[in-house]
Amino acid sequence: MPKVVKLARGPRLEIQVQERYVRGESVHVKVYGEMKIGAKERIYARDLGLRTLQLLMLQPEHGTHNPYTTGVWIYRKGELDNYASVDIFSMAGYEMISTGRVGSLSAATTLPYDGSLWLGFIALGE
Repeated sequence: MPKVVKLARGPRLEIQVQERYVRGESVHVKVYGEMKIGAKERIYARDLGLRTLQLLMLQPEHGTHNPYTTGVWIYRKGELDNYASVDIFSMAGYEMISTGRVGSLSAATTLPYDGSLWLGFIALGE
């Protein structure tokens, strides 16, 4: 059963697995889960159960033929309680179809109806 964290300021986090690795004097934590987030929202290290956020990998989950791509900028890597800002871009415009032609596809240039997108994530930190 995932641990669900609904933040008042925006994203919803569903943490599936949290693994701790101890090497010498340092402890590394790996977090797997899903988040529902809009573009330009922030994810703080403490929201993921981390002291510092070093890496955040995102995989968009969409049910349409309108693919999305994500970008992440981590503020002050390695410092306590830092955060990551998430950018979401739509690659709407064209779709390859089975006949080999490039057909025009009318697609929204915005996020889904509620302005948020489900993203699978892996986060690394301490």
